[in-house]
Amino acid sequence: MGSLFLSGWPAACCSIFRDPIVKPNFAILSVHEGTNLIACHHFDPTVKAADGGDSTQRRVRVIYLVSRDREEIIEYTAAIEHAIRDLQNWYERQLGGPTFRLSEPVVEVVKSNRPAAWFYGNPNGNDKDNWGFNNTLDEANRQLGAKYNDPKFVWVLYSDGPGNKGRGGSGVTCLPEDDLLGLVGKHPTQKDKLRWIAGLGHELGHAFGLPDLSDTKKHADAIMWTGIYGKYPDKTYLTDDDKKILMRSPFFYHKNNTPVFQKGKVIARYTYQGGAFEQHAGKDPIYWTDTKTSGDAAFTFEESRRDKEHIFLNDTSRGFTVRLPIIGGNSLLSTDSEKTWRPLYQIAEPTSTNRE
Repeated sequence: MGSLFLSGWPAACCSIFRDPIVKPNFAILSVHEGTNLIACHHFDPTVKAADGGDSTQRRVRVIYLVSRDREEIIEYTAAIEHAIRDLQNWYERQLGGPTFRLSEPVVEVVKSNRPAAWFYGNPNGNDKDNWGFNNTLDEANRQLGAKYNDPKFVWVLYSDGPGNKGRGGSGVTCLPEDDLLGLVGKHPTQKDKLRWIAGLGHELGHAFGLPDLSDTKKHADAIMWTGIYGKYPDKTYLTDDDKKILMRSPFFYHKNNTPVFQKGKVIARYTYQGGAFEQHAGKDPIYWTDTKTSGDAAFTFEESRRDKEHIFLNDTSRGFTVRLPIIGGNSLLSTDSEKTWRPLYQIAEPTSTNRE
């Protein structure tokens, strides 16, 4: 599929879709006073990757990439851990109990063989503003297997590469040296540490599937808009739509460690080359999952309506509508509230099933 570019954030922010059914909606952003320094943890590549204890739980995995020509700054490591723990508690308060789980160790310090200037200076993609994200993810993929839409981890990747463009989407967020400076109160112009914790909260929201807001006047103080500036933690918030998306995320758990979202058994399956749309039992709403044969990605949709020929599925986190043919045939994708449609997959005739 071709590239699709959408603008979103004012000033230093934008949203980008690459492959509209898999790739992310990135948003540029760089961002409780950090008082307790927390012991750092170093990643040993000879040791099995952290899985947070209970390997059945999906977790947020936080990486601090240290460039070849730099050394770990302990203050950065501690500030990153403080920020992600603070946000874990903030999301819990916003959702009334559920929140995401963290891997152990919370922050993995990984030595790169790339120089600091490489991260945001190495050409990688058509848009220079995306080089930092692309390079950081490539390096984390090479060393740790980080990837888009990882079924097991949401990846938070900090590098000490000089840059000022953070990004988040499709299970990954990448943040540059600017954010590290901000977290320790040493940014040259924005000294408030809370602003940078909130910025991580915003980009993490994108990684969880939250879009930038459509009603920016009504929700100017929301964390998915300009609420990162001077509003965190008590005066910024998640909108009801944001909460709805997170409460169907497989990365959020109740305090007793049960997932907040559990779909019913699969009762119908519409296959295409490389994957399938599966309908789950239940109503109000009816949930569907788009799963890939490789197991690398799964996306949740809500059925919005049916007519005699088609089923309409919405993914509000990505702004997508899929039109499935009831008896099989060509499916279509809309990214503009059904104003226009483009070909998606050739769907086989559906099959009934009772798989859990």
